[in-house]
Amino acid sequence: MVWKPAGPTPLCALAVQHIANTVAADHGLEGVFTLVIGPGRSVGEVMLADKRLPLISFTGSTSVGEHVAQVVAKRFGRTILELGGNNAIIVAEDANLDMAARAIVFGAVGTAGQRCTSTRRSSRTSASPRS
Repeated sequence: MVWKPAGPTPLCALAVQHIANTVAADHGLEGVFTLVIGPGRSVGEVMLADKRLPLISFTGSTSVGEHVAQVVAKRFGRTILELGGNNAIIVAEDANLDMAARAIVFGAVGTAGQRCTSTRRSSRTSASPRS
């Protein structure tokens, strides 16, 4: 597995790589995980075009995801795309605000934003029945 983290997270990626290598070594394995750090516009582009990487998994914006899909499809590779970001929480007018506040804070910072489902925005809405 070759993985390239998002640009703002190289130290976190180094820590995860170290953990993965330690666990693999404990089981007599080496060379299973390879970390590549660098800008997506250069390093990422090389990875997208490389036929030795039959599957590309990408989490990010829809516009970049469209580019990823096109480049990988051109070489008949496969993709797993988690796109869009800015996951919202909608708080209904009749919600328990103490519980909602805890859920919003955990969703936004509970995993330090290192999950594709991290909350990025919230809004309140009035409760209205649906037909």
